[in-house]
Amino acid sequence: MREKSRHPKHLFGLVLIALFVPLTLAGCGGGGSEGQFANEAPGEYPVEVVNAGFEPRQFVARTYDLVISARNTGDETIPGMVATIDLPGRTSTLAFAARDPQPGLAQPQRPVWVMESGYPKLAGTIGSGGAATANRRTFNFGELPAGQTAEMVWRVTAVEPGVYRLGYQLSAGLGLETKAIDASGGTPGGFLTVRITDKAVLTKVDQEGNVVPLTAQEQLQLKLKEAN
Repeated sequence: MREKSRHPKHLFGLVLIALFVPLTLAGCGGGGSEGQFANEAPGEYPVEVVNAGFEPRQFVARTYDLVISARNTGDETIPGMVATIDLPGRTSTLAFAARDPQPGLAQPQRPVWVMESGYPKLAGTIGSGGAATANRRTFNFGELPAGQTAEMVWRVTAVEPGVYRLGYQLSAGLGLETKAIDASGGTPGGFLTVRITDKAVLTKVDQEGNVVPLTAQEQLQLKLKEAN
């Protein structure tokens, strides 16, 4: 009788294990297309960089827009229009930042630009762009249908004087097997050189109420006026 009383409990334990193991394996994501990039169809997607603009001469404490426009020149929807921003050779884990080489620093990441809240976003987007990813240098702007152009905007304020080479690279998703290619078969991207100075900027208020820097001619006229 004792032997019979143990069998149901034993069988019940086996049933629980049999149910638990498949659920555990399913929770692990398995592999291949069932992982975290399951919605990204692997392949190569043609992308053309239509425009990449960033003011080459900047001043500390002033705000600027980095604008990159990319067009889907293929026949299929791009799973995710992804852009990675960095300063090559500055070894920072953050976009728009450089790593201070001094040893022992509690925070070696030094921002060169500070990004405005709610950015980056697609041009015309109201509210936050929601493009952030786990990689703080990489931004995902979502699907891009065939023939459409994504105009991606980063609004930043310059905070660190110096000469910098900003790099950008585009991809068609976050997965390694989902790639963007340009007309030559390479990875779409490029570099923009920017000089940031901390010198004072002479400004004026234009007819639309915007604060803008004086032109070279206006600065010369001001100097002549002060000399007299």
